[in-house]
Amino acid sequence: MGAGAAPEGGMIYEPDPAAIAADLADDGVHVDPALADQFTADQLSGLAAMVDGADPAVHVLVVPLTYDSDVSANQLVAQVHRAAPADGVYFVARYSGVDAWRVEATSYNAVTNNEDALATYVAGDRYPSDLALQVTETVEIFTGGTAEQEYAELYPDSETATSTGSDDSQVLGMDPPVAIGLGVVLVAVVGWWLLRRRRPRGDVALKRRALRRISSAQTQEWRRRAETETAALGDRIRALEIEHGDDSATWAAALDHYQAATAILDRSDAAADAIGALVLARRGDDALSHAADGRTWTPSAACFFNPLHGPATTKAKWKTAAGRRDVPCCAACARDLGKRREPEILDLPTGDTVVHYMDAGVEPWASTGFGALAPDLLDRLQDPR
Repeated sequence: MGAGAAPEGGMIYEPDPAAIAADLADDGVHVDPALADQFTADQLSGLAAMVDGADPAVHVLVVPLTYDSDVSANQLVAQVHRAAPADGVYFVARYSGVDAWRVEATSYNAVTNNEDALATYVAGDRYPSDLALQVTETVEIFTGGTAEQEYAELYPDSETATSTGSDDSQVLGMDPPVAIGLGVVLVAVVGWWLLRRRRPRGDVALKRRALRRISSAQTQEWRRRAETETAALGDRIRALEIEHGDDSATWAAALDHYQAATAILDRSDAAADAIGALVLARRGDDALSHAADGRTWTPSAACFFNPLHGPATTKAKWKTAAGRRDVPCCAACARDLGKRREPEILDLPTGDTVVHYMDAGVEPWASTGFGALAPDLLDRLQDPR
């Protein structure tokens, strides 16, 4: 266990995906040197023992990621998986605030029935400030097959485990519907190339049908994620209580964001609204974490180009409908712009094609950049003009 660069003097953590992958290949556990002193030798050997032979395979990454890092937990897993493709569940433990840690789960070709996410919720609530115990508890719950039971005991009024009950298996880093849809598109394109001289109109229709299928699959995945994270936020709100000295305005913000996300999911099946609900749920979860610690909270701007990239860490020049301006974005999008490449912009299905979300006419999301240009989304939801 060990390869990695520890940030010093405020330096931003810059992971080495190849070194991390090589470390994981040893015993399934990678702990960055900057965090090694958080674990005892017995805890590390216990983690390795639980991971050994787990089905599905489990990979544990303990890294000094923060909101200022160039990559998110999911992006780091994608880079590590590209460096050395290994299927299974990846648990990434990262720093999430003052004396607080969070474990996030990502899976490749692994059937988990959402138990990986439930395990992180339980362990996070039990040991929010103890990195070693939170990581160990997460892995123990998941590999022991007790995630749903322990989640139900922790949140007796919860509907998350039964209502979301979705299959988190992925194919090449994508959920099955998305991967299948992509396969359909590839087949459609090949068919069009072979038959374009014979039946041009029929082939165009085939491509459009294939595009609709992959767009539908992606929309369903976005909605599944929004429902899961919104339900989990509701569970956390019900489980916690306001104590003397806590910031009541921050608690209210968490509740308001939860209610807004729930209302959107209740009234709409649109792709843009699913992503908007997901953004609101994540903001509400962040507000709740601040409230639980008695801290005030200010909403952070999401990446303007794609809110699924997470909070913005920098700004870049971009031409918007209001003219050229500095927009908040993640480090990856800023690098693309610096190299004169178009960043990975969120595309939404529109008719028989897809368009960049800011050109899709979906409000209040397009004009606010899902909160990147107008951080107080709740005001815009109440007055969408």
